[in-house]
Amino acid sequence: MECIYGPLAKDFPDGFAPPEMWSEFPATARPVGICARESVGKRGLGVRWSLWPLTFEEYIGDEVPDLAAGASGKLARNRLVMWRRVTPVEPPPGWREWTKDPWRLDGFYTLVPGHEYVHDWRHNARRDLRQWREHFAGKGYAIETISFDEFKKAYKKNVSVKKAGLELFYILERTYRDSSTHQHIQLLGVRNTNSGAVVAGTAILYSPTNHASVRYCPFMLPEGRAVYASTALIDHWYREAQKKNITTLFFTSFWYQGLPKNWKGFSAFKSHFGLQYVFYPPTLYRFVRGKLF
Repeated sequence: MECIYGPLAKDFPDGFAPPEMWSEFPATARPVGICARESVGKRGLGVRWSLWPLTFEEYIGDEVPDLAAGASGKLARNRLVMWRRVTPVEPPPGWREWTKDPWRLDGFYTLVPGHEYVHDWRHNARRDLRQWREHFAGKGYAIETISFDEFKKAYKKNVSVKKAGLELFYILERTYRDSSTHQHIQLLGVRNTNSGAVVAGTAILYSPTNHASVRYCPFMLPEGRAVYASTALIDHWYREAQKKNITTLFFTSFWYQGLPKNWKGFSAFKSHFGLQYVFYPPTLYRFVRGKLF
């Protein structure tokens, strides 16, 4: 795996930005768990969340978080502030690393006009796509936009939910129901046109501002695996992105040494689609005093 440590902005005409920095991404959708949350800051929008008595704050980007701008708000108690940089910019005094590990490893694919993206896929991904197109697409199965309720019902049948829980789905739900984001998100499903059952699916968020897109909450049931549904959904995403003038497609949260081993299988599958990789620099931390109650 060849990685860059902090992407080079000159290689991205619209600037490189992970999904959390897109204007179409709702900051309040990011924190996990059922907790109070609010958007904070002016120069570099962040998100604050609280589970009493602990309060956390997170910013993503290369601009130094404006801590004074974040001093107001219902949750502005003593807080631990996390700054996740995109490139390894030198921090001002007061910020500390607790670990040398990156805060995330992402994969991305750059769509080039006139270039057939499938040529960059690994052999097994091209083979699976060929199987889908020759034996299943339009022959008992179809890719459709589906409702949120239908997506939820099928997602809960996913075997991995029993191991990982529904936390990723709840993040998707908050993203989907955010009024500023709803128009930019699409829920896709692979449907058995005979039984009507949805056998695989994924959510796609588009950022017209950044000419970028990211996939969320993919799932596949046993029937979907037999018809190569996951590869079919990724092909559909690539083709639709081309039509929408999208240039960068994100696959987030790849496994690297130190993360749970059960991530490896998902990361291995995602790596089949012609990706480049970026390590984001380690998270920086700072404690900021605020109101007591």
